[in-house]
Amino acid sequence: KAAGVRLAILSNELDLFYGADFREKLPFLKDFEVIVDATYTGILKPDARAYELVLQALGLPAADCVFVDDQLRNIKGAEALGLPSVHFDVMAPSQSYAEALRLLDLERTDP
Repeated sequence: KAAGVRLAILSNELDLFYGADFREKLPFLKDFEVIVDATYTGILKPDARAYELVLQALGLPAADCVFVDDQLRNIKGAEALGLPSVHFDVMAPSQSYAEALRLLDLERTDP
């Protein structure tokens, strides 16, 4: 966000799984401009309509966004809409993060 990147969350079950009060325990969620949760929309990833809800809320074309997810089926759903994507590897999070930064043209260079 500090780099000017707009942030959104697309979740299949954020509030359903954790409870609505869970968001209050994570202050960093305030950095996200959009949170689309299937708990309320009833539309689960990889349904194209789920991704489209986020794109509409942001007012951005798919090509200008980067979708990150640990589930390959969700990556394939995003890519079918033209969303550049990163298949997040929970065993190598720094590599996945670096790939997302690369796709956003925000690669970090350590001094």
